Amino acid sequence: MCGITGRINYASKAPVREAELKGPLFEMYHRGPEDEGLLVDRHCGLGMRRLKIIDLEGGRQPVYSEDGSLAVFLNGEIYNYRELRKELEGRHRFSTNSDTEVIVHLYEELGENCLERLNGMFALAVWDARKEELFLARDRAGVKPLFYADIGGSLFFASEIKALLAYTAVPRDLDGQALANYLSFYYISSPRSVFRHIRRLPQGHCIKIGGGKAELKRYWQYRFRPVKMTEREAEERIEAALLNSVKRQLVSDVPLGVFLSSGLDSTAIVAMMAKLGVKPKTYTVGYEDGGTYNELDGARLVARKYGTDHHDCLLGPADIIKDLPAAVERFAEPHGDWTYLAMGRVSALSRKDITVALTGAGGDELFAGYPTLSAAKVGRFYQYLPGPVQAALRAAAERLPVSTSRLSLDFKLKSFTRGAAFRPEVAHLKYKEIFTADEIKLLLPGVEHEDPFEVFAQHLPDVAGGRLLNRLLYLDLNVFLPYCALHATDLVTMFNSQEARVPFLDNEMMDLSEEVPLGLKLKGFTTKHIIRKALRKYLPEEILKMPKKGFSMPTGEWLKGGLKEFTLDSISAARAAAPGFCDYAFAEKLLKEHCEGRRDNTRRLTCLVSLFLWLKKYG
Repeated sequence: MCGITGRINYASKAPVREAELKGPLFEMYHRGPEDEGLLVDRHCGLGMRRLKIIDLEGGRQPVYSEDGSLAVFLNGEIYNYRELRKELEGRHRFSTNSDTEVIVHLYEELGENCLERLNGMFALAVWDARKEELFLARDRAGVKPLFYADIGGSLFFASEIKALLAYTAVPRDLDGQALANYLSFYYISSPRSVFRHIRRLPQGHCIKIGGGKAELKRYWQYRFRPVKMTEREAEERIEAALLNSVKRQLVSDVPLGVFLSSGLDSTAIVAMMAKLGVKPKTYTVGYEDGGTYNELDGARLVARKYGTDHHDCLLGPADIIKDLPAAVERFAEPHGDWTYLAMGRVSALSRKDITVALTGAGGDELFAGYPTLSAAKVGRFYQYLPGPVQAALRAAAERLPVSTSRLSLDFKLKSFTRGAAFRPEVAHLKYKEIFTADEIKLLLPGVEHEDPFEVFAQHLPDVAGGRLLNRLLYLDLNVFLPYCALHATDLVTMFNSQEARVPFLDNEMMDLSEEVPLGLKLKGFTTKHIIRKALRKYLPEEILKMPKKGFSMPTGEWLKGGLKEFTLDSISAARAAAPGFCDYAFAEKLLKEHCEGRRDNTRRLTCLVSLFLWLKKYG
């Protein structure tokens, strides 16, 4: 686990100096405070910061092939490296016990096709000195990030945007479309970043740079390929696959534990660890005056059932005020879903005990866990209602009393009626929409942009003609999961020099989810039906019966109290830093409406505060 970076002057072949790598590596010190590795060869320079997880003494990078012509830098873990090593040992001489060295020898034999054999989370770089080619790749699901900038025949890359900005040749021009996309969904997804010249390497993609060009290629794509299976067969296969996934991801030479919520997925991971004879340390975050948002009691219930060494902590408005500005600076772009601060708090708590944390991310996207899928089912009937009836229902929903409770009735009904009139894919996004296209034009009068739906529309040809709910699952899997959830998780855990692993996104689990019929994933209006069935014998009944709530915080109430002045200060600071950039009066109006209880503007305000803090630092 580490941070990687590099530069290749593929057009001019001008030499790279080692000093050029020092700034980017300094910006990623937290990703690997224990070691540094460098390679400078003619017009290519690569570097890494290392957090030791496997082969603590022998796993220094870069790792070379026997003849020294290939060198590999790896950020992440290869979970099947032991099996691959057994295959390769008869043909290659190994000099370390690290997972990184397996990649070197696989690449010698298979070239870029080696990616098909890797089961893990990774962003990797391979330098072929003979061919003068650099190869970059990112894992299937997008667990590990990789950013790049192709500027005038030179390609720069890094694990974090802030590290890329440390290269003086990388411009900081803003991407207006990325800002519009951000205001629509409160995060920015591939291929864009907030900076026009910095791009995200999409999950399941690779880049080969050499011969005077840089070529982007997709090497893996999620495909729905359902097979006939009974419910019992699906249960048995899921139980076996999750057990295997957890077992693989327990491989570590440093202490590990689990981030435990009261949700189904993290509970299932603890249950599988117990079946393997492991009683982990578990960690949960709760909230001051959290009410319906707190998951402490549910997590403690699971901890008692499995006898874990359990720890919890509280997050409150003062922690947001302290942690958010620093997080925005490190992200180097705005991110409006503040739940990552809760993840950061539990990461900081646990880091004194564990270097590796298993999380439950990915289960909802693979096995239909989100209530928006149930809304899509209802929406098909809603569209057949006469226009006046739809209008009356919308008006009735808007008249409901405003509530900031977790997944309140007024939130769900207002979101549904605003979106259900659109075609299903757009409705699926409208349920999650922060600002409408018209509101974005008012907010950012000088910023050029088109329809923010482009973020999702780019993926629709991949599932053209497929079943509606599969198309919606595909959008969540390719947009929300990697660029909202996984990206934030990687950054906040790595800020604490900690590795987060995701057993549900192991290759075996992902391959199985492609085969499980949709009717077993979402049965009637029961989300994640087959996961509940497969794991019933392991989980407390209270957890099984609990409806999907999502990982969320009582931010709406905090904005009326402890975060109100902080929000006003953020607006004022952004107005001073970039006076003509945004309609700041509109932001103040949103806060006033929210504090007076006339409208729940929680997500709009968190989106804008993050943007304003980013403007103050980078704008």
